[in-house]
Amino acid sequence: MGQQYHPYIFKFLKHFEKFIAEYELFQKDDELLLAVSGGIDSMCLVRAMSELESFGYSLRLRIIHIHHGTRVEQDREAQMVESYAKHLSLPCEVIKLQDLNPHKNFEYRARQKRYEAFYERAKSSEKIVLAHHIDDSFEWTLLQSLKSSSIEGVVGIPLVNHKVIRPFFCVTKAQIEKFADILDIPFLEDPTNDQIKFERNFLRQEVIPAFSGRHPKYLKHYVYRHNEIARRLGVHLKEKDQSSFKVHYQEQSVLLFNTDSTTNYSGLENQVLGAIKYLAPLERGKLHAQLSKLKKALEHKKIGPLNLVGEYKAYLDYNLVLITAENAPQLCFKYKDFKTFSYSEYQNYLNEWLSQGNNLAFPFIVFIQNPYIDKRQFATSFNNEQVKSFCSEQSNYYPALRLLREWSKKRNRHRVLRLNFLVTL
Repeated sequence: MGQQYHPYIFKFLKHFEKFIAEYELFQKDDELLLAVSGGIDSMCLVRAMSELESFGYSLRLRIIHIHHGTRVEQDREAQMVESYAKHLSLPCEVIKLQDLNPHKNFEYRARQKRYEAFYERAKSSEKIVLAHHIDDSFEWTLLQSLKSSSIEGVVGIPLVNHKVIRPFFCVTKAQIEKFADILDIPFLEDPTNDQIKFERNFLRQEVIPAFSGRHPKYLKHYVYRHNEIARRLGVHLKEKDQSSFKVHYQEQSVLLFNTDSTTNYSGLENQVLGAIKYLAPLERGKLHAQLSKLKKALEHKKIGPLNLVGEYKAYLDYNLVLITAENAPQLCFKYKDFKTFSYSEYQNYLNEWLSQGNNLAFPFIVFIQNPYIDKRQFATSFNNEQVKSFCSEQSNYYPALRLLREWSKKRNRHRVLRLNFLVTL
């Protein structure tokens, strides 16, 4: 190792690298997208990741910074992140969010918008790296234990969740602050972090300081207890959310979909709960029974709709859930003529369509020009009037994911189909 480090920095980086290797968070030549806010945690994460080169890594790193467009200081934060990225010779992309209301459930909606941006910008080969640390996990667990009886609050934030990894789960806030101080790493703190109207800030500013002086080893005990609970429950840090469903958020609707060949519903209830919090943050009600009912209805191929909270309903189809209070819109064909697809081309197209298209095109009707796939009739609880007309006309149509399932069968996989798609006007 050519570079000489301050003893504390070497110890920090060695511990960091060992944690990454132990949990196989990424390989030494992986592509990684680093989410950098400009705060001390994410700026230190960037520096630590770049220093892994001294430990034999040849990572391909990119930085993404989200500009919320709600504070004048955010221009300065973006400039600082870009400047530090240039200093480290790393590419940096700044994404400015649009129409984010700073007064309407801002904390939750901003988080959802950030994650949408991360997933949209991440390459298929990239993992998304976040800067959460041990203190963050403790605060989240404490908050969940106060607000919920769910076991999620016991298990904690996952180290790995799909494409997202959190390699700073091996260090505390105090260790990060010392790392930043020694290396003189620039950072800007969000002034809203001091506002105790936000629940996490209240815990951080008021609750934790009240007991941390009397119990200085609370974080150490938390880590040991957390690992022991995970071991006894047979739950690894990587396995909090096993749902195979992806989530696409729009202003007035949320779509959950699964294009995998296998379906796992185990984390679906939490995903639906998150969708409801996003759409109707002020609604209160007994949701547990409705969530359980929705999961069972989906497993038994029901179509709904199911009443959730307020005016919001859940509409179901095979591997699809639409949550909205909107009415079904008028649909039209996407293409002037049918286009040719192989099975793999269709599967790739579906992932893009469902992730970026309008949720209200549910259940995403596909018309087949050449009748090589068995002709059937399907009912739907959303856009049902148009689908009824297709039935009466004996049209050859399929909901998108039902077609994927039928096409995946051995007798059909080799077929090439000419397709057209119904989209919103």
